[in-house]
This record gives sequence, structure tokens and C-alpha cells, in this order.
Amino acid sequence: MAQTPRLIRALGWCALIVGAAAIPFAPFALMEGAPEEARGFMLTAAAGLFAGGLTLAGTTGASGPAAASASLRLALLAWLLTPLLAAAPLAAGAGGVAEGVFEAYSALTTTGAILMAPEELSRAGVLWRCLLAWLGGLGSLVLAVTVFAALDDPASGLRRTSLLTIERADLFTNFGPAMRRLGGAYLLVTLVGFLLLSVSGAEAFDAACLALSGMATAGLAPQSGPLAGWLAPGAIFVLALLCVLGAWNFAMIYEILARQRARTASGELRAMALVIAIMAGLAGLAGGVQLMLPAGLDALFAITTSGYQTAQSVILPAPVLILLALIGGSAVSTAGGMKLSRVLILVRRAWGEVTLLAHPSAAVRTRYGGRSVTDDMLAGVAVYALAYPVTLAAGTVIIAMAGSGFEAAWRASGAALTNAGPLAHDAFAAMGPAGLMASAALMVLGRLEILAAIAAFAAFCTRD
Repeated sequence: MAQTPRLIRALGWCALIVGAAAIPFAPFALMEGAPEEARGFMLTAAAGLFAGGLTLAGTTGASGPAAASASLRLALLAWLLTPLLAAAPLAAGAGGVAEGVFEAYSALTTTGAILMAPEELSRAGVLWRCLLAWLGGLGSLVLAVTVFAALDDPASGLRRTSLLTIERADLFTNFGPAMRRLGGAYLLVTLVGFLLLSVSGAEAFDAACLALSGMATAGLAPQSGPLAGWLAPGAIFVLALLCVLGAWNFAMIYEILARQRARTASGELRAMALVIAIMAGLAGLAGGVQLMLPAGLDALFAITTSGYQTAQSVILPAPVLILLALIGGSAVSTAGGMKLSRVLILVRRAWGEVTLLAHPSAAVRTRYGGRSVTDDMLAGVAVYALAYPVTLAAGTVIIAMAGSGFEAAWRASGAALTNAGPLAHDAFAAMGPAGLMASAALMVLGRLEILAAIAAFAAFCTRD
């Protein structure tokens, strides 16, 4: 189906942003003694500026409303095409096209899975991965409060914000205001995080990488190994705070920063804290009080889908960490997963059913965010709850067929789908090109929360 000029124009902006972002990295890579990466940055910059500039020039004055189907196509095409443009420097560093493309998808979807250790890349390549993740996190926020908010059931309010009034007849008009408002708050929190990391003992380069990656809940790091081996304790706690802020409802953070107030809380932050406390308590009961803090931090990094490992020894089992990542963060956040709001709705509904079993004549109503949960809303949440394990199982089978063992395939599928790449450990490094591309597809599915991706594919086959 022919794409609308405004959709093509929006993709042109994506190309222009990536191309412009790559410009300063070329001399940086040369200074680092990485000429091949420098050529990759120059290729990305030239291709992005040319394609973006040509597209914007050719669509000047484009008008006409952009309906929901066009917005869905934009969301899918942006996640599919932009990483290809950003992959050249990573391909040069990783030594292969498939590897570079995989790393670009991993970074922009905020998954954070890597094939090359930070020590094997120049500092320019390491920082480029973190910047791509930061840009991908911002893109996720903008899509959440524009496209996905407009497509949500109006009664649900899962992505309801006071940021802007959604123009459902022309969703593209929302992108500019959302980018300016969210982008300013996103940049401010990142800069504050960088300063706090610096004063907490992190070196300037490490602080920059961690601030970008932590805000995007991407799990990328400038050094290999558990955090406790190379990062000061104070800086670890600052990083944990950044990951929590990235996984929290960012529209509420904007309201607090811009208006010194926030609408009624939905309980997501309290639920996240409760889950972390339970994991820490169980680890303390099983192995002693000394394990409570690292277990709590690992649980925090898992549920925010950043996936950092705190201590040298693995405290929480891999299935527990993947399950926490499946829960995920807020619906308006950079975190992946099914989203905590949907899990809370299911839990509250389940508790209502238990109450009815004990008191059949009781009037039980499920509420979330100050609103009653309708049957249609509950059905939608149940579909999401079914889509994730089904896709996880299908992804495991496909990756296993590409040559990975079952355990490695399961971990890779879970980590890719929840955009929590570090939880897979070295599962991705042992894959061939077919397994890497299957994992990249799962990353895009997870970033679009599966159903939106399916709807976008369907939109390519229908007329507006």
C-alpha cells in the first residue's frame, strides 16, 4: 500500500535525527584510533542527512489527516528501518553486518543485548550504543502518549496523560508537542543523573554512558562484568534510581517537573517496590541477610527491564528474573514487558473473584487509576496477558531451530521480548545470523507490545 506523504515525512525526521547524531562520533572514533568505526559513523551521517533531507524537502507542505492505521505503520516502520541506518558503526566494530544490525536493533529498542564487550569497541562505539538506546527510549515515550494512547480503550486510561489533547483524527499533529514536552523532561532527568553519577564516584565517560542507558532502561554499560566490580556503591544506587524513573510513568514525572503536581497515582510505583521487597526477603530467608541488598537490586533491574547484574554471583534464578521482566514497568515508560498496570488489573480482578467465592452476594467492582475496569477493558488486558507467553514460546522454538539449545533459546527469547537483553547473558553471542535476526524481530515485537505490531502489519494490508 502506498504510504501517505506525512508518514514518509515522519520517517525522514527519524533518518535526519540519527544522521545528525552520528556527525560528532566520526572524529571521536578517529581520536580513539578506530578508523573503521569512523567510516561507519560517516556513512550513517551521510545516509541519514541525505535521506532525511531529501524526504523532508520532497514532502514540504504535505497535508491531510493521518488516521490510526498510518500511525501504526509509522511506529512499525520506524522500529524496522531506523536501526538499519544506525548499524554501520556497530557493524564495523563487531566485524559483520548481521552482528552490527543486531546491535543496532538491540540499542534502539532499549533491549541492551550486546555481542561485543565494551572493551572490544572504541569509546565512540560504546557511547553510540548508549545514545541510540536513549533516543529509542524517547521514541517509545512519544509513541506511548500519542499513537498508543489514541488507540487505547478510552475507559482504560492506561496511557491517559495531561501532556496534550489527543487529536484522534490526525495523530501526527501530536508528535511535535509530545517530543518537546517529554524530550525536555527526559533530557533534564538524564543530565541530573549524569551529575549524580559523577559525584557518586563514576568516571565522566562511565557516568555519561550509564545516564543515557539507565534513563532508557537499556542495561548497557561502559565496562564488562557485574556493577559491584567496577562501579562505586553510591553510583549503583543512582543508576538504580534512574532505572526506576525510566520505568515509572514518565507523564507523571513531567507533571511534577513542569507543574509541581501529579494526578492520582495508579499504584505502579508501590507495586514495584513491593515486588522488589518480596524478592529481597525471599533471598534473605534462603541465603542470609547479606543477600537481601544485591537480590533487591537485581530484582529492581529486572522489573525495570534494564537487566544489570549487581554482584558477581547470581542470586535470583534466571526464570525469576525473566518473569519480573515480563511484568515490566509503566505503560508510559521506556521499560519493556507486559506493563505493570495490566498485571495490577489482572491481580485486582483475581482478588475480586476470590472475594466472590467467599461472599457470593457481595458487590465486587475492580478499579484501577480511579476508574472502574469494564469487561471490554479486562478482555483487552487478558489478550495481552496471553500474547506474551505465546510469543515467548514461539520465539523459543524459532531460535532453537536456528541452532541454539533450548535453555539458551528460552533465555534469549524472554530477554528479547521483554527488551531486557542482559538477562540472556551470553546466549546471543553463540547465535548465528538467523538466530540474531529472529531475536531482533522479537525485540521489535516487544517494543510495540506485540498486538500493536500485529495491528501495524494488518494496516499494511488495508486501506485507510
